[in-house]
Amino acid sequence: MSIHARAALLAALGLVVCGATGALAAPRRAAFPVTVRDALGRRVTVRAAPERIVSLAPAMTEILFALGLDKQIVGVTEYCNYPAAARSKVKIGGIVNPSVERILAQRPQLVLGMRLNPKPVLSALVKAGVATYAAEPRSVADVMRAIATVGALTDRRAAAAKLVKGLGSRLRAVESKVRGLPRPTVMMVYSDAPLWVAGADTFPDEAIRLAGGRNAAGDIKGYKQYDVEMLLARDPAVIVLTSMEGGNDAARLAAFARRPSLRNLSAVKRGRVFLVNADLVDRAGPRIVEGVEQIAARLHPEAFRSR
Repeated sequence: MSIHARAALLAALGLVVCGATGALAAPRRAAFPVTVRDALGRRVTVRAAPERIVSLAPAMTEILFALGLDKQIVGVTEYCNYPAAARSKVKIGGIVNPSVERILAQRPQLVLGMRLNPKPVLSALVKAGVATYAAEPRSVADVMRAIATVGALTDRRAAAAKLVKGLGSRLRAVESKVRGLPRPTVMMVYSDAPLWVAGADTFPDEAIRLAGGRNAAGDIKGYKQYDVEMLLARDPAVIVLTSMEGGNDAARLAAFARRPSLRNLSAVKRGRVFLVNADLVDRAGPRIVEGVEQIAARLHPEAFRSR
């Protein structure tokens, strides 16, 4: 990440802590009702601190738990698996196919989702009189703004400010440790056969840069299928394989290194193929910072050894 990009991120974090305004930022008013504009351009008003909240996205669920709203959560998606307490919450369907009937059955006063949730579902909830907010974080700074906004909508401003401040401090600590160090090329691999990688304009891309690396697939945008020949030509210094809960990480590492077509990669020969939980680098929630920390410790172990 360039000096200017780092400065922009840290400035954004500072604005969030101080109470930034904008589409995803918390308003300055302290009393209810609270009105914000969401990622769909809609004005969303919450008239009192909600006691019953439904989450339509794992990232929103993680934010709610991080703000101490466990008891207020009355519904989550089938993919909301963190923290462990989220597993016991009523399931209202998936991210792209939530059930309006199941959501309304929980009598929510607030529904928190993402722009990727189906618009007909979000519209139906609004029509039913439920305050429904959709976010669309595209960067780490946006995640911080989303946390601040959720804090405002749920009467948890102080908790949100404390969380954002702590996350910002952790990011600055990583930046301080990797400052001035060589920036190795990194390939974030999601699937081995066929090969899928994370390009520019993704959370993994930003995580790599914040961790002190350079995305070897930075010339493509989004998550794309990648030719093995292109991987060999780029020959990244480090390869990060994403893992899913319940998978056999050791077996995946071994299988990747055994592939004849990949044995000559520098990262394979030097033992610089690592695993990171995909949820840490894909979800637009508080744990994105943990993902950055883990990647940074892998890229620059000398800077993170305990002294």
